[in-house]
Amino acid sequence: MSASTSLAGSPPSLSGNLSPSPPRAGDPLASGLRTLFDPTIRQTTEKLWIVHQSQIALAEELERLISQLNHYLETTDPPLLKPTIVKLASVGKRLNAVNTQLHAIQGRVSRLFIQLSKQKAINNHNNNTASTNSTTPGSNTIMGLGVSSLTSGSPAAAALAAAAGVGIPGSGASGNRSGG
Repeated sequence: MSASTSLAGSPPSLSGNLSPSPPRAGDPLASGLRTLFDPTIRQTTEKLWIVHQSQIALAEELERLISQLNHYLETTDPPLLKPTIVKLASVGKRLNAVNTQLHAIQGRVSRLFIQLSKQKAINNHNNNTASTNSTTPGSNTIMGLGVSSLTSGSPAAAALAAAAGVGIPGSGASGNRSGG
């Protein structure tokens, strides 16, 4: 619907009942709710109508601006924008590449965290059920990965190990977490 053929005039009235079936004459709850909600519904309807009218005015202004810009482009030589557009396209491609890499890294970290959480739950369950289990919360094995897989100097490895409750020597992360 174009701006010129859209609805014009005053906002629609809310005469009549708002519900599909009229409330019974002796139903005080329905009449009380209607009395309570009618002013709010009327105000909301009026504000929505105002927003609709402003959208129509905005569409008309945009049409006017487009026609003026088209006239400007036909009568004058536009400034050279191609170098700027090329730079923006290049930056956009690099940004997309970085976002793709960050998304992939986030997925890997999430999967690793899930695996560590599962291993911690298994370790906690095993510790609670059998006291002679070879896997303890302070062991250096995480899902079959040795300490060599998680370098002890890596802050990320230390944080993941701390989240899982597994100690990595030299990282400051230990299996003696409280509340976990």
